[in-house]
Amino acid sequence: MIRTKDIHFIIMVVVVVGLLMVLYLTGRPRYLSRTEPHLSAASDVECFSCHDDGKVFPMTKEHPLRKKNCRQCHRLEKSKG
Repeated sequence: MIRTKDIHFIIMVVVVVGLLMVLYLTGRPRYLSRTEPHLSAASDVECFSCHDDGKVFPMTKEHPLRKKNCRQCHRLEKSKG
């Protein structure tokens, strides 16, 4: 016979797996367009030459992890073809 502890464990596993699935399905990829500046950028300094405050394409104030490793989250989009 299944005990109460076993039922609670099964419920927790289902909740955790469900939460991970929701996060996986709702997360959006953060791809960099395949433009020359993105293809040649080798450091965060080069990223901030366009994306720092007062530059052509500044980051929003809500951008998480400002001044951190850009390529930790942002990847080059896959080439088409």
